[in-house]
Amino acid sequence: MTSVLSRSSALTARTRPLAGDTKTSFVINDHLGWLRCDGRGLDKTAYNLLFQVIAYTFGGSGNTFNLPNPQGRVVGYVGTVTDDNSRTRSYAPGQMVGELDHKLTVNEMPSHNHNAATAPPGANTGVVAGTTSSYTHSHGGTTGDAGSAPESETVVATVTAVVHSDAIVAGSLTHNHSIASDTHSHTIASNGGDAYHNNIPPSLFVGQLFIYSGLPMNGSFPFTTGLSPVLI
Repeated sequence: MTSVLSRSSALTARTRPLAGDTKTSFVINDHLGWLRCDGRGLDKTAYNLLFQVIAYTFGGSGNTFNLPNPQGRVVGYVGTVTDDNSRTRSYAPGQMVGELDHKLTVNEMPSHNHNAATAPPGANTGVVAGTTSSYTHSHGGTTGDAGSAPESETVVATVTAVVHSDAIVAGSLTHNHSIASDTHSHTIASNGGDAYHNNIPPSLFVGQLFIYSGLPMNGSFPFTTGLSPVLI
């Protein structure tokens, strides 16, 4: 046997929901004063009780205000939270945060380095990959010979002048040094696909979010607007 309780739509103050209350339901239509949160605009005069609670928090202007639209999102609660590193985040009504997919930026990558493991030509061997090392190497070269100085001559400043016993002859016995080139480079291979990653935790999506309008006769399910409800 099914027990049926009939009562008028004028619910008592203790049992009726308040304008702005929310609930989740598998019902997809507005019903018994509950409006599906889908971001639609409402007339603030017709839904004045609800407007007094949420105003333009979720958008709108003038005589129209919007319902929240959480479809495909996780519903959070306003306030301030502190994580394990003492970093705080504050969230206000109507604020939307988070991403479905995310690609790491350079600043978000873990700190790391790329140490050279390839020695330049002629360098000492025995370098261990992944360590920092300096390489001992030399630049081979040749010295041009402009002739032998007499016993009575002394080269001054290597290239500027020759001192004789009786005179200074500028430019005599000048020479130069040629240093061999020792250019080298290091090539570090790149890796990774540079793709976005899923940023959603394991989730189960159920039903719709509804908000109470304050008008108990509003809605089209399970009855037509204007009929008195029979609660079972």
